[in-house]
Amino acid sequence: MPTPGLVNPNIRLPGQSELGQSEPDMPEVIIEAGSDVPDIDEKGNILRIEHDDGSVTVSLDGSPLNGAAERDPLEWFDNLVDDIDSTELYRIADMLLRGIDDDIESRRDWIEDRATGINLLGLKVEIPGVQGASDGAPVEGMSKVRHPLLLEAVLRFQANARSELLPTDGPVKIRNDNNNADLAQDQLARALERDLNHYLTDTASEYYPDTDRMLLMLGFGGTSFKKVYYCPLRNRPVSETVDADDLIVNNSATDLRNAKRITHRTYMRPSTVKRLQLLGVYRDVDLSQPKPITLDSAQRAERAAQGIQDVSMNPEDRDREIYECYCELNIRGFEHKRKGRETGLEIPYRVTIDVSTKEILSVVRNYDQDTRDLPEARANFVKYQFVPGFGFYDIGLLHILGNTTNAVTAGWREMLDAGMFANFPGFLIADTGAR
Repeated sequence: MPTPGLVNPNIRLPGQSELGQSEPDMPEVIIEAGSDVPDIDEKGNILRIEHDDGSVTVSLDGSPLNGAAERDPLEWFDNLVDDIDSTELYRIADMLLRGIDDDIESRRDWIEDRATGINLLGLKVEIPGVQGASDGAPVEGMSKVRHPLLLEAVLRFQANARSELLPTDGPVKIRNDNNNADLAQDQLARALERDLNHYLTDTASEYYPDTDRMLLMLGFGGTSFKKVYYCPLRNRPVSETVDADDLIVNNSATDLRNAKRITHRTYMRPSTVKRLQLLGVYRDVDLSQPKPITLDSAQRAERAAQGIQDVSMNPEDRDREIYECYCELNIRGFEHKRKGRETGLEIPYRVTIDVSTKEILSVVRNYDQDTRDLPEARANFVKYQFVPGFGFYDIGLLHILGNTTNAVTAGWREMLDAGMFANFPGFLIADTGAR
């Protein structure tokens, strides 16, 4: 005979208790006809559920089935990665990484020219050559001086541009072109100008030094970029420089709008990646120790000019190499539909990939909700150009003065070396008296 008050050995009806025993803290479960029947332990955790269709849900690892909090409904720009099948994520990561490698290969000559130009600036102090050195003259004591023609031109451009674009009272000037504007509109314009200047000079304190550095690289290489976005860590909009070497675009593109794929290569501390995971910006997935970063020739030249070692020898100090790829995809489960039918159209997304593990950390829509009928990519980058070039990358002072700097450098070295040999205390002397 069943015990009074029990529907089965594990489910107790509300308000029933056994005589002579204290009532333990048990969850109240009301069973309706045709509903699922849960199996609850002494702590109230559901470990097994018998469904009305005869199937059973079981917790294999002992974790409660009711332990996970329900997810909030997805907003438009939320991370979609948890709602995409793992096989689809692997396909996307493999396709994008192969495409990015092709983009890097397409600009190899441009990278080599950039590395050569950094050496032409002569920022690294070099002692007259040691015999057998890889750079400079092959004979010991020969000069390795470089003419500052290119460096002087770059610094002049940076100084002139800084005085025009970064005044001390702020870069923003607002003009109301409405001839019928009243006093209220004029006051609003002045207030907006004052607030924006305060934001760029005081709140976003990185804006001035960051833009100043961008102007230096703009004059040198001819192309620079700004990335304008909302930073979840600083909780405010930012405008940061992206070095042209770190914005990977296929050289067949002529501008950012018609580029099939734009990849921002960035390096993050592991703690920064973890913070973004805790904020829900990145997928909360375990990442293995980052692999050593492979630098291209331009990156190695920049670090050599600063006297910085290429990579950290301590694995714990290595940054994670992250690809943030702005591309067009047709993702299974998020297909583009028009009038209720799938069109097969590839639509804009922002996909973040950890290069070491090839894990996709985020997949975010890169178009506004009001353009979902025919999605159009959002503009995330601003391109600055010195002189328009033949392709995507433009012409800078490196291309204009690079060969001339090489020629003048060779002339300087020849004169210095000739003077040294002319003053050598012993040598072969011709009958005419000349050495």
